[in-house]
Amino acid sequence: MIQTLITILVLILVARLNEKFLKIPISLSLIAFSYIIAHTFPSFLHIPVETFDETLLLLLPIILLPDVMHLKLEKLKRNALPIFFFAFIGVAVSIFLGVVLTSFLLPQYAFSIGALISLFAMILATDAITVSSVFKNFKLPEDLKIITEGESLFNDATALIAFYFIGLPMLIGSSVSVMGVSIKLIEVLFLSVAIGVIVGYLGYILLKLLEDPIDEFIIMYVVSLSSFLIAEHFHVAGILSIISAVMVFKYNIDKDLKLAEKKAEEVSQKRKSPFHYRFIKRIIDNIATTKERLEENLELSIIVAHFANGFLFISMALLVDFEVLLKYWKEIILIFILTTFLRGLNSIAGVIFFKKPLSWSYIFTFAGMKGGLSIIMVHLLPDSFMYKEMFEAIVIGIVLLSMFIYSFLLIAFLKLKAV
Repeated sequence: MIQTLITILVLILVARLNEKFLKIPISLSLIAFSYIIAHTFPSFLHIPVETFDETLLLLLPIILLPDVMHLKLEKLKRNALPIFFFAFIGVAVSIFLGVVLTSFLLPQYAFSIGALISLFAMILATDAITVSSVFKNFKLPEDLKIITEGESLFNDATALIAFYFIGLPMLIGSSVSVMGVSIKLIEVLFLSVAIGVIVGYLGYILLKLLEDPIDEFIIMYVVSLSSFLIAEHFHVAGILSIISAVMVFKYNIDKDLKLAEKKAEEVSQKRKSPFHYRFIKRIIDNIATTKERLEENLELSIIVAHFANGFLFISMALLVDFEVLLKYWKEIILIFILTTFLRGLNSIAGVIFFKKPLSWSYIFTFAGMKGGLSIIMVHLLPDSFMYKEMFEAIVIGIVLLSMFIYSFLLIAFLKLKAV
């Protein structure tokens, strides 16, 4: 196990050097070197692949935390309509078109509608970490970054809802009605956001009671992990709960920091007051943290996220069976081209409708890298499903293709053209 830990640390170090000197995103280097080591020096790694799904569920809140913490609520509100279009309407329309077109493109397979909805929900879920990793090396318009990164986060919630509450039930033969899906969708969205808001605000209150940087660092992760855990317990969208919790947490901290700049120091009579009065007054009056402590904790959270990513990508590398990928290479290439076309169509429609520069459509298209969440969903397909091996190959194949092809096309475009 120590050997595995050293391998992960060396991979992270090499990936960071690549980003510094070659401008290659950390996530791209991590996944490339992970596959090389996993299939060249397998004795270096001792990670049970059977626990991949549980590992990803544990790491997901840790990986997402720094990305969500860097989002500003007011900027998201300003770009709410484009994000809603790309992350909700765009995904729904792409799933519908994917189901219709695949029936014509692969007529030799007797795919059910439920199977195809499940497939496209899995391969339309994007990876926010890789997008952020690419973007941080370039100076881009603020709205472009907010829309793309926001879409990458909320897109996952839409894909999960489509998979869990429409595709999978239809695949296993459960009855699904438009009214039932609509009610379930509203319930999932409401509960996910409500859980996140409550957990995020409680974390903020706890932060005001503690004034130690280490405690603050721990609280950040408690907020992210507990919101996800509670949401998963109630079978709602855990990613949406993480986003809601961390954004409420960060919004209140930012509000405190602005207040601290304006607020003059006041003489307090805390020692002469009853305990319950002092406790309540401390919550009201205390500033949650300082700007310096917050920035330090955010930097630390990025380091932790890099380590989590390293572990995750090595686990993903161990899952790859190139013989199975070669067996279904035609289906993988066909579905990859189709999903790229659908995302491009959605991107062009969005930039035209919202009157954004046409060059943004290229960026939106190739910011659609896939990640571990897609692999988790494909593992949830029942073993009795006759096309499970094919679907696993398609999902893993598209994750690999999108990671490398999309990333390099996006980097090349951003280097050659001023956005």
